[in-house]
Amino acid sequence: MLSPETIAIVKSTAPVMHQHGETITRHMYENLLRDPAIRAIFDPTHQRNGTQAKALASAVAAYADHIDNLAALGPAVERIAERHVSLHVQPYHYDIVGANLLGSVAEVLGNAATPVILQAWTEAWTLLRDIFIGVEQAKYKNNATAPGGWYGWRPFKVVNAVAESSVIRSLYLEPADGGTILSFRPGQYLTLNLTIPGYGPLRRHYSLSNAPNGRSYRISVKHEGPPESGLPEGLASSFLHRHLSVGDVVDVAPPAGSFTAPDGDSPLFLLAAGVGITPLLSMAETALAEGTTRPLHLFHAVRNRAHHAFGPRLRALAADHDNLSVSILYEQVGRDDQRGQHHDAEGRIDPAAIAALPHSVGAHFMVCGPKGFMSSSIKGLREAGVGADRIRYEFFGSHEEELLD
Repeated sequence: MLSPETIAIVKSTAPVMHQHGETITRHMYENLLRDPAIRAIFDPTHQRNGTQAKALASAVAAYADHIDNLAALGPAVERIAERHVSLHVQPYHYDIVGANLLGSVAEVLGNAATPVILQAWTEAWTLLRDIFIGVEQAKYKNNATAPGGWYGWRPFKVVNAVAESSVIRSLYLEPADGGTILSFRPGQYLTLNLTIPGYGPLRRHYSLSNAPNGRSYRISVKHEGPPESGLPEGLASSFLHRHLSVGDVVDVAPPAGSFTAPDGDSPLFLLAAGVGITPLLSMAETALAEGTTRPLHLFHAVRNRAHHAFGPRLRALAADHDNLSVSILYEQVGRDDQRGQHHDAEGRIDPAAIAALPHSVGAHFMVCGPKGFMSSSIKGLREAGVGADRIRYEFFGSHEEELLD
């Protein structure tokens, strides 16, 4: 436990962390990522656009804000710990990050970082480290001891590969040892430990896109192009689309993630854009396979038919289950696109219109897709009166901001 003096010092520095935190974390990452083994854990895109530094700065400032009430950080700790376990983060990583973080605080703040302040933050970081290590070690143990579970990385063989659209490719993975696999909760993801030619080690998360079947996992990966002119296309997605073939083996961590649908019989609205359909398809397939009678409403917005994945599968599920409705929206409708067959409407998802539907009263909303889509969808739902406690969302990257604030 921290002393009252330490708590007071850390809390008094919260405004400084809000003001200078991003400068501190950017400086930290510049030093930290010189180590290739550490660099493998982080997405270079999130380093380039600054979202990783912003996310850590926000987390550090929040820790200072709530240093006297750490229970308020519980949901964030759970989410971050899930991500750390999926990346196989170990206790020694915290020592490396802590040394670099505190060193950056001293360098960036200069004389303002007095020995008393640095000592207080050292104690606070040690407590935070111990909290995360405790939570994460329990998760490692649960994964390793559960039926079909394992610890660390396990070799999986690609047993099938399917082009779902012009930009999305599904990979079916089975254990190379022929053993059983750990079940998962719909909405969770797998982490792949890749070695990219010309780059080196790289770890990436991909949502599971099928219902648990006890035999194989399926991930459906979008081929990410250059984020802007002059920058490279996605390293991992290019490798998985162009170089990973049936019969190849890849190292996989146990399923992880906290983006899961609430239990119960209340209506569930699934709002997806693009490849954000993957975890929501898993949720729908699983709920229907388990015989749920809760109303399920799935909305999927895509750019056009070429980019549209899983259309026939969703239509088939809706045809077989009266409690599932599916609405597909194309931003660009082609001359040969058939309404009711390929798509149901033109344009984008209207959260206000969805929130006005009869089943929306008391419903829960799951939102997944690009950041802009999630921001506008969540804002629209909130403005239409949907409570924050009834909205859940999933980032495909750093949680650089909380969209439910």
